[in-house]
Amino acid sequence: MYGYVRRDMPYALIIHQIGWFTMQKKVAAFHDISGFGRCALTIALPVLSACGLYCCPVPSAVLSGHTAYPNVTFRDLTDDIDDFIRSWNEIGVRLDGVYSGYLGSERQVRQVRALRETCGRPECMLIVDPVMGDNGKAYSIVSNESYITAVRSLCAGADIITPNQTECALLLGRAPTQYTDSRESALDDMKRLVDKGAKRVVVTGMSEGEQLGAGFYDGVTGESGFIFHRRVPAYFPGTGDLFTSVLTGALLGRECCTLASAVEKAANFVMECADYTMRQGTPNLEGVQFEKLLGRLIPEE
Repeated sequence: MYGYVRRDMPYALIIHQIGWFTMQKKVAAFHDISGFGRCALTIALPVLSACGLYCCPVPSAVLSGHTAYPNVTFRDLTDDIDDFIRSWNEIGVRLDGVYSGYLGSERQVRQVRALRETCGRPECMLIVDPVMGDNGKAYSIVSNESYITAVRSLCAGADIITPNQTECALLLGRAPTQYTDSRESALDDMKRLVDKGAKRVVVTGMSEGEQLGAGFYDGVTGESGFIFHRRVPAYFPGTGDLFTSVLTGALLGRECCTLASAVEKAANFVMECADYTMRQGTPNLEGVQFEKLLGRLIPEE
């Protein structure tokens, strides 16, 4: 039973256990962290917090900057994560959600699953952003077929997955270039991913003329749709992380909104941040400036 208190418990643990009676939901963000360039954990942590969630970081690696920059330093933290999970379990951490981004190995894929199984509440939501490629090109790690198999298995057990079109093709066993922007084919792909086990699918990075957007399919309710906005004439790293972080915050936050409204909220926020960043003249590789707009995500009391 969660929230139990024993007489022989240390004071700090008693206070910790009593905390389970509060309403704030806890989400583990399993991402790498870059010292420079907005992406991954440097986006997920402030965004989920602004949405009213208790964001619990699980850093999978530490980089000096994201990988669009040259000569970045990298330290893999995979060997620390098993002890991380064990420690959380020992102090009674119980999660309402687990949200994963780029996973650098099959072992990290297994660790995401172990984190949910060990520290998740029975209704713990698993949100997977299966980062494997973009713009028709697969990342080098995808050359390992067993890695793709592991990611497919993780997605099959997820409540929500948010692949872009390249990743959608890879999840379905196609070449990364084998996708179209038609709504009909995108909806068919999303239904196929639900048939493979994912409960809800959101496909990002869709193009329609001068517009950019996302499609969604809810395998639980049967609801589907597409959200498009005018294209911002620039490329910013980390927009996928921003989209899925806002989506996660909306679905797990106090609003308890539908998938459609969560997708719309995420798409709107990304576009607003990109517009603001363009006006500020921020170098593209630094990512979108979202900090001054975070107030728009704070739920009303």
